[in-house]
Amino acid sequence: MPADQSAPAQPAGRFQPPDVRRRQILDATAALLLDDGYEVLTVSKVAARAGVAKGTVYLYFDSKHELLAALQAEMWDRMLQQPTALLEQPGLTWTERLDGLVAAWITAEQDHHELYHRLFHEPGGAVGEEPMTAARDLLVSLLTQGRAAGEFDVPDPELTADFLTHAYTGPCHHTAPDTDITAAVQRLFRRVVAARPPVPPR
Repeated sequence: MPADQSAPAQPAGRFQPPDVRRRQILDATAALLLDDGYEVLTVSKVAARAGVAKGTVYLYFDSKHELLAALQAEMWDRMLQQPTALLEQPGLTWTERLDGLVAAWITAEQDHHELYHRLFHEPGGAVGEEPMTAARDLLVSLLTQGRAAGEFDVPDPELTADFLTHAYTGPCHHTAPDTDITAAVQRLFRRVVAARPPVPPR
């Protein structure tokens, strides 16, 4: 998603590759959602903001619900798919995987907090399931496997995940967006799980 979602999408020529045109349409949808909210969002307004014909939007999305679902899917990717890939990446310690999950979550929270709220908490806007429950389950899995590997001292992974899932949002909400808090929150997570070096194989 773009860094500046408040600016209107600027068409860069009449003919664009499908992926570029789709991106322009989604960027315009995000900008309008942030500016005006769900209730006044229309396909016509999206088309005007993206600098395309209304029919062009319908080539990619059947309705405004589909536009919102596509933006939600991107938020799911940020919250879940990228951290999930770390769990499957060989050669990483469980602490490194935990650090990667924290970095992905903070980026999603700081860069897209308002959009996340509009997509999942504004009345009428939530067309899909919020990813936080799945994100918490992902953290439970990471903590459980890290404990089994001897890297984490976590007697109750589910309780710990509940605590950490909520704990990371506070610094994100109360810190200026241009302040990098990733390293500090990673240290907090490591302390909570009592992270230690991997146990060498015997």
